[in-house]
Amino acid sequence: MFSLGTWQLQRLQWKKELIFQISKSYDKAAQKFEVNSKLYSKVKIEGKIVAQPILVHNLGNKGQYGYDVYIPIETNEIIILTRAGWIEKKFKFSLSNLNINISLDAILLNPKRKNIFTPDNSDDLIFFIDMKTLQLNFQKKLFPLIAENRSNSFEKYDLKKPDKIKLPNNHLQYALTWYSLCFVIIIAFLIYKRKI
Repeated sequence: MFSLGTWQLQRLQWKKELIFQISKSYDKAAQKFEVNSKLYSKVKIEGKIVAQPILVHNLGNKGQYGYDVYIPIETNEIIILTRAGWIEKKFKFSLSNLNINISLDAILLNPKRKNIFTPDNSDDLIFFIDMKTLQLNFQKKLFPLIAENRSNSFEKYDLKKPDKIKLPNNHLQYALTWYSLCFVIIIAFLIYKRKI
């Protein structure tokens, strides 16, 4: 148990550095997007919208039903999914909005993973981004990270821009819990030994 507490302290330092790195990314100037751009980097994406938005069910800040809007953008001969924002109602692009050039700043993040509580996707309802299926549908290389929109490029669609990512950091509490349990067990063992 003592080693588990020590491991949580190591995780605490790792999480602090990660949070600091992400926070800095939001304030940095965007660099041109490349196929080797890294996780949490801030990039400038210039390309064209190549398909209708993908609407993924997600609750809003006040618990209302709605959708995260992912827009496929082709750039550098690959497709990158841009999480453009959140909206309450379904919508589609008009034909005039498809294949138009667009420029935006974004933070590169991992796609949200499906967990055991996430329903499977269907033809009508999407609950998570299935990168493997999308890769087959687009028939083009799909960039493995999601671009979280940090610009006003999608203002005209009345999308709520994604909030800055916030990572929980509870490792100090976890460490104290493990150390406390270790201390209690040692005391209980010493009391037991004295009674023998």
